[in-house]
Amino acid sequence: MAIFEEESNASQDGNYREHLNLNWRNGNTEFADLRRLINGVYTSISSLWDAITGWTQQLNGVRQQHEKDVDTLAKRINELNETIEKQDARISKLEDAVFNAVYINDTDENVTEDDTSTTSIDINDTHVVDDDNAVIIEGSDPSLPHDIN
Repeated sequence: MAIFEEESNASQDGNYREHLNLNWRNGNTEFADLRRLINGVYTSISSLWDAITGWTQQLNGVRQQHEKDVDTLAKRINELNETIEKQDARISKLEDAVFNAVYINDTDENVTEDDTSTTSIDINDTHVVDDDNAVIIEGSDPSLPHDIN
């Protein structure tokens, strides 16, 4: 597509007319080069935009996967914290039983009505329960010595 059109006028000098036509052709060539350059830049920008769009979609997929991974890890951490709390409670019970002579009865639901446990008063002046040949000191007894090592 030519921007400048060559003119022909019989009254103009032929050399001058050729000079004007050469200028028009050179102008058209320059505009065509500029148009190609602009189209090339547009193509490059379009390709870059497509690449950025692809990278953004890829990063969104990675982000979503990481969010799922973080959620899974958070759930696992919560489960581990609950397990730690349960173990801590059990350890506290055991420490009370060992160091503070507190009676632990984890089998209350398994004890029947005809429980034949016996209580003895004469062992170290404290109350104990003889449960299947095991001696367990009851911590709630006021006569329990406070300096048990």
